[in-house]
Amino acid sequence: MSEKSASLIPVLIASSLKPAKDTRAWGKLGLSLRETGLYRLSFMGFSQLPLKNCKDENYYTSLSSTHSIWGRIFSQIKFVRVLLKIRPKILICCTYEFLPSASFFKRLIGYKLVYDVQENYVKNLELNPNLSKEKRGQATSIIRRMEGVGGVDLFLLAEKCYRQEMPDKSPYLILENKYAGEIQDISSFKFPERTGYNFLISGTLTPAFGTLEAISWFKEILKEYPNSSLKIIGHCTLANFRIELQRACENVPQIHLNPSVFAIPHEEIIAEYSDVDFAFLPYQNREAIKDKMPTKLFESAALGVPVLIGGNPKWLEFLKPFSGGLPIDFFDLANATTQFKAALNQEYFTQNPPASILWKSQHQDFITAISSL
Repeated sequence: MSEKSASLIPVLIASSLKPAKDTRAWGKLGLSLRETGLYRLSFMGFSQLPLKNCKDENYYTSLSSTHSIWGRIFSQIKFVRVLLKIRPKILICCTYEFLPSASFFKRLIGYKLVYDVQENYVKNLELNPNLSKEKRGQATSIIRRMEGVGGVDLFLLAEKCYRQEMPDKSPYLILENKYAGEIQDISSFKFPERTGYNFLISGTLTPAFGTLEAISWFKEILKEYPNSSLKIIGHCTLANFRIELQRACENVPQIHLNPSVFAIPHEEIIAEYSDVDFAFLPYQNREAIKDKMPTKLFESAALGVPVLIGGNPKWLEFLKPFSGGLPIDFFDLANATTQFKAALNQEYFTQNPPASILWKSQHQDFITAISSL
């Protein structure tokens, strides 16, 4: 180890189920810390393949299979081993599963503990149709016990609404899932009349996120715009829902379906935006969703891709100043073509989105908060 490397402050950013190179943990938190030149970074997370270390950056695998119960248990032992090996000065836990161990070993190792609250995990249980009331109650109890451990020095909240939903998480810093890139220079535009348009659904694929409704809506659009295409790419953890999606897309060559069992590298999803006319956010207006700001909103705005949303007032308020998209009733199949024609007549990106949609607008707040620890 070089003299410079030895002087760096060791930081471990750890998760059990999230990828080791997670979009937020590695691509935002990690890279922001690396830019300062003050920290030696280590990451722990899910990976099917062996991870290669690089200069002042080490990687550790928590799990290689998300469906293994024994793997989930053994990941706790792996986590403790990594803690004792690295002996970090700052530990950032990105999921609740490692919090009990992190809290227990804090006094022994002497690190500052940060909990990156990426989800309201209790509320998210409502979105899983496979959970019975009894199982949901058991999972809620486990999550609350794990998140209720002591010793957390700072909570990073990925959504503004988490401040009201989880008032016990304090002290806190709100760090939204904004776009970790630059805003593309784009002039205002309207779509010319064509026989086809390209659509994209990306990210997590679940019933509550409206994917099936969007597929049905797209099939109606095909009747008048037969050369259109719909790409569906994302992480789909529910096996039954993957089967439903495949059935919904059967015999429709214009739909390109990629429902991955594992999280898809973020750069692959961003690349899909390159030839897209519209992005879909057909989320159902559920209690667990309605106050959140999906990463796709920030990404689409920065990349100059109009978004067709499911009528969420908060999202519409976000898009309206720069004409970044329109609300669509994805359940109203009878008027699908009429609604889409109205969308084609809209002028988009009449002004540039604000710099506040970018991750770098929060960068200094994050660095300052970590430095203060």
